[in-house]
Amino acid sequence: MFEPYISGLTAISSFRALDDSKEVAANQLRAKHSWNAVFDRIILFGSYDKRLASAATEFIPCENFPRISLLALTASWQDNPVCLLNADIVVAPDLKAMVNRGWAKHAMALTSQRLEFDPKTEDYFRAVVRDYGCDFFCAFPAVWRQVYKAIPDVLRIGAGSWDNWMLGFLTLTLPQRFFDITTLGPIFHPKHGDRIRPAMGAMTPDRFIGSGLGFPPAI
Repeated sequence: MFEPYISGLTAISSFRALDDSKEVAANQLRAKHSWNAVFDRIILFGSYDKRLASAATEFIPCENFPRISLLALTASWQDNPVCLLNADIVVAPDLKAMVNRGWAKHAMALTSQRLEFDPKTEDYFRAVVRDYGCDFFCAFPAVWRQVYKAIPDVLRIGAGSWDNWMLGFLTLTLPQRFFDITTLGPIFHPKHGDRIRPAMGAMTPDRFIGSGLGFPPAI
């Protein structure tokens, strides 16, 4: 039986200034190199930096740690499925084939836990899941439109709560259309320090952030 293959894939993220630290620069440059080989379009929220530039990359100046609602709105305007991911995430070379495993199961959205690797060795074969951090969501533009309409405005990229909200929202609004592709090994996260958490305003708890549902069924 013929299964559709969706060839287009867009990435949207926000990055820290490369001059903040050598560690930040190395992690983001490594990640971006992997993106250049996979994504058809890359939208980066932040000031133009030639070190991150490519023919497929567009920069959008913005405040530090932009709101997820802004990224979701931008994702809703795209023609292809969109991955919203952190700027230091290395993606697998065959990421498109992995997400197409999901689309073949009629998924509308996908996520994955991150496999942590040692940036000194870049040994991805030894990368393992260390925590429940979730730095990757991939969905069709229509889904991102619904995310934009519902997500609390206080949630920002880099904050620890936005992924929990996304897991709850997608699980409850897309039953049997939202899957976890962690076992396929799609994304890798460097072990690092030098973290900065953005300040957020008060957030009113809703049924998504407090769902406690965790990750969806695995592919």
